Amino acid sequence: MFADGWNWHAPTLTVLPITRTSHDFPTRIELEATTQSALDEISYACCEDIRAISERRLVRSLGRVDPLVMLSVSRTLRLFLDD
Repeated sequence: MFADGWNWHAPTLTVLPITRTSHDFPTRIELEATTQSALDEISYACCEDIRAISERRLVRSLGRVDPLVMLSVSRTLRLFLDD
């Protein structure tokens, strides 16, 4: 089941923090600064720092990640969690 499917049934959401520092970690996925992403500068999804948060903490959507970037995040999470 996809995370979105799981999140639909749970009171929590699975999220990844975003930072502006890559530290050259293989678990950091680059996010471009675009109008779609609503980022002001290149940032990185921290796949090594998976979190579950209450859906009540999210007030509104600020931006969206490109589907190809999400594919890269999914692959990285699979590798990270499989070790």
